[in-house]
Amino acid sequence: LGRLLMVDLGEDEDKFEAFMIPLTSAFESLGQVLAAGGYNSEEVRKTVIGLARDLRGIAFAFNTKTSYMMLFDWIYPTYTPILQRAVEIWFQDPQVTTPILKLFAELVQNRSQRLQFDVSSPNGILLFREASKIICTYGNRILDVIVSKDQMYPLKLKGISICFSMLKAALCGSYVNFGVFRLYGDEALDNALNTFVKLLLSIPQTDLLDYPKLSQTYYVLLECLAQDHMAFLATLEPQVFLYILASISEGLQALGGNLNYFTDTMVCTGCCATLDHIVTYLSRSDKQR
Repeated sequence: LGRLLMVDLGEDEDKFEAFMIPLTSAFESLGQVLAAGGYNSEEVRKTVIGLARDLRGIAFAFNTKTSYMMLFDWIYPTYTPILQRAVEIWFQDPQVTTPILKLFAELVQNRSQRLQFDVSSPNGILLFREASKIICTYGNRILDVIVSKDQMYPLKLKGISICFSMLKAALCGSYVNFGVFRLYGDEALDNALNTFVKLLLSIPQTDLLDYPKLSQTYYVLLECLAQDHMAFLATLEPQVFLYILASISEGLQALGGNLNYFTDTMVCTGCCATLDHIVTYLSRSDKQR
């Protein structure tokens, strides 16, 4: 439906508002129910799942700057707190969290350069803040969830993998000046990165390559961090940095040198690029001394 709307939407905000009336009504009702504490109903749970899936489909279809901004202005700041509240309530239920996390992972995707905000616009920073809130809200809660080995991926690692994908898209989208966060004391970037570290340390190294989707999102994110946020990686505790180096070593064997490892060229080449960024950073730091 979103793609059909895109055919002749143009800059017609009235047409967009009319299209979104059912979702607007559903969100208004949901917000009132959650505020009143009435979230034990299965109907409410299904409403959250349906809304997140519908919105993700619309966000995927809206691949132009104009259409995306209509959607962003509609969802933020009115309805993003409702989705965050839903994650707080149902953080142990992947049927709820997965659609919401995938929605935010889609929103931060700079597909077709749709996230080209004006020079005076704070929207890039605001969007990253919302992504950071969702990552931290989910990540800090899922850490305490204990699941059996056979349910580890569907109940825990899948959500963590989507968080990695979301963070990578936000960090590499080229629509946020991350220097602004530290300059003005905004902790959104640090919170997201620190949550990433905590989530990473909660994953046994063997699981990083045992689950293909997790390995791909992790190593792509790590390459992005090594390329643009090496200063953060350099400040990590020694045991954390050693964990990351060990994961790179494991990833370099992902071409099938060991039959126990997942065979993936992208993981291996990503590890090579990450290692190159780390060595380059160390070389430059050494020369500056």
